[in-house]
Amino acid sequence: MAADPQPSFTYWAPENATIRNHPRQPGVWIAELPEGSRRHYFGDQWSASAFQRFVGQSIDALPEKPANAVWRLTCSKCVAQSDVGWTRMHVSYDQETRVIDEISCG
Repeated sequence: MAADPQPSFTYWAPENATIRNHPRQPGVWIAELPEGSRRHYFGDQWSASAFQRFVGQSIDALPEKPANAVWRLTCSKCVAQSDVGWTRMHVSYDQETRVIDEISCG
């Protein structure tokens, strides 16, 4: 891992990725794969790590959203705006099976 400081969690990074700090945004990390693709991690301010147990389960298995939380639920293959929401938890699921494939902050 090339990041300093290191992120608290690495569940978001693909296997064999090199994790680096974002060059201009403190508290953001980038996982770079050898072929050049990248994945960003915006920290765990919305406690996505606490919901990782739901990855692989039906979207219906998620508990009720807390009153003060902002969640974005999107189909993993559907068209969605690619904005970064620093104040929300993102839940991605397969439209056909309704199985959650990713939970992250941002």
